[in-house]
Amino acid sequence: MGTDRHVAVTEADYLRLLVHGTTAFELLRTALELDVFEHLERAGGMTVRQLSAELGVEEQPARVLLLGLCTLRLVDKRGEAYVNADLTRRKLLRSSARFLGPLVDVQAKVINQALPDLAEAVRRNTNVGLRHLPGPGTTLYERLTAHPELQRVFYANMGDASQKALGPLLDSYDFSGIRHAIDVGGGDGTNAVHLARRYPHLTVTVFDQESVTRLAADRIDDPDLRRRVRFHAGDIMTEPLPEGADAVLVFHIFEIWSLERNTELLRRCRAALPDGGVCLIYNFVSNDEGTGSMSAGLVSPYFLTLASGEGMAYSAGDMERAALDAGFSHVERYEGLGFSHALVVGRR
Repeated sequence: MGTDRHVAVTEADYLRLLVHGTTAFELLRTALELDVFEHLERAGGMTVRQLSAELGVEEQPARVLLLGLCTLRLVDKRGEAYVNADLTRRKLLRSSARFLGPLVDVQAKVINQALPDLAEAVRRNTNVGLRHLPGPGTTLYERLTAHPELQRVFYANMGDASQKALGPLLDSYDFSGIRHAIDVGGGDGTNAVHLARRYPHLTVTVFDQESVTRLAADRIDDPDLRRRVRFHAGDIMTEPLPEGADAVLVFHIFEIWSLERNTELLRRCRAALPDGGVCLIYNFVSNDEGTGSMSAGLVSPYFLTLASGEGMAYSAGDMERAALDAGFSHVERYEGLGFSHALVVGRR
């Protein structure tokens, strides 16, 4: 697994990025919407005039866009031609395995409208930003059921993120001893499909709200996977878990809720398991000191302001304590899994 590269900026430019962060994001989003990086890559570099002709826009706005992308270190200039920076080739081309397009989409279409309400969310300790998305329920996940296109965008990003984070988990934990796993809040089935494909003996039941399981079921064409990846619709916080499993997967759920609610969910997971059964809690985490990472600090306001009004990127230590408080007799902790993730395994 590669190490993070560094982009050095002055203190003044760092403050400019904080103040003008919306502009920086919109430069990136616009470049993706207009396929700027794809055009530059196919041509091996383009002048302002060439890019403006390719995009069908005037030269002045093309110049403004390229200036902004250069200042963000996403585009370099060689002679009169603008070319993609190495960072852009690794993460912003659609052909890249690390393409960040789905994350930019969900940020633009779902999250950014709510974040100006962060101050009020802090004052009231609730997801005030949900007011921008009319519909049923008190969480983003419920409200999205009334907005099918936004729901598709949201779960496309979740599936993409899950797929990227699942590789390190599969390399670190052996699922060969598990026969049937319940994927609590399994979303679009990405985790279930990859696990079932990796372990041909394994059955995975995705337990999530009905509108999500319907989306997920429609994505599976392979007859064997359709037989072993099942879907059970229900409310993961109130309804009983499906029976007959020897493992419960709590992937990317812990960060949504308060520690108290997470502990109660883990108690219900434990109750659904036989003796010797395991609960795997795999999540995006902050460090135990509460000082990082950068991604943990920047994603946590989303959970407070929009998603549920009570979650954040917790530490692996928080996950471990919740599993112990839920009654699991033996708890193991795996860190350094990449993508700022940690795994906690509780055994009944």
